[in-house]
Amino acid sequence: MNLARVAFAFAAPLTLSLAAVSAPAYAQGHSAYERAVLAGLDSSTRSEVTRRAAGGDTVSGVVAVILLNNYQAAGATAPGEALSVVAVDFERGTVVLRKGAEELVLHRFDPATLRMTP
Repeated sequence: MNLARVAFAFAAPLTLSLAAVSAPAYAQGHSAYERAVLAGLDSSTRSEVTRRAAGGDTVSGVVAVILLNNYQAAGATAPGEALSVVAVDFERGTVVLRKGAEELVLHRFDPATLRMTP
């Protein structure tokens, strides 16, 4: 038996099973937490988040990116510094950003629009 045929015989079922597993993941709706986040946003922000979260991205991930972008647009204290979102509190309108390896900074934002507030 040819080695290429053996490899194909093993690779084809594996490829098909991976494709079948990923299809339901795209078909699933948002989690209860993500639906609650979307419910708290104004209509234009909600539609933007929903549109951007359609390609397999999560609502939480899209919200984190929007908050980081709005932080940069509001005039970041150290532009170009590595940032990540550590925690978001929609009730209080606060986001904790990690700057570098050891610095955590609290910022306020409008929970309906995700815009930074002074």
